Amino acid sequence: MKQQFIISAVGPNVTGIVAQVSKEIHACGCNFEDSSMAVIGDHFALMILITGEDKNMSHELAACCKRLRAKGDLSIALFPIESPESFTTQTPEPNYELRVKGIDRMGIVYRTSQLLASRNINVVDMHTSVDNLAKNEPSIFTMKTLISVPEEVDGERLRKDLESIAEDLNDMISLIKL
Repeated sequence: MKQQFIISAVGPNVTGIVAQVSKEIHACGCNFEDSSMAVIGDHFALMILITGEDKNMSHELAACCKRLRAKGDLSIALFPIESPESFTTQTPEPNYELRVKGIDRMGIVYRTSQLLASRNINVVDMHTSVDNLAKNEPSIFTMKTLISVPEEVDGERLRKDLESIAEDLNDMISLIKL
């Protein structure tokens, strides 16, 4: 029977993390399905959806995570996905891209994500960064978000609400239909 797990790991950004983790996953007889990996600050973070069919896979993966923790400074978590065959929901397809750019300040992600959640808009992918341009200049915050907007959402109202947030925060916000 097919089993699915998510492995997440965070550790210092050193060469070979992906090789170490993928070697252990392969040794357990598992396959990568979906993954996201990125350097965040001076750390490397990854999330991997894996599948396999061995009935002892849960124990093997737990041992795999323990070995990876022992090799270095990785923090690892293993999450079983219960009954993957029973899931009827698909990953939402993004149909808009939301971009935010402005002076870095607390609350940009919070306010934007709260507005999206209040409209039942699903965040599919989000990347943020802060760039320090010059010593005495303010840092610039950038956010790129792929979202899935349900058909019943009034696009014009959404744009106006986003513009209101942008005005309050003195940021630039753009909403682009994909």
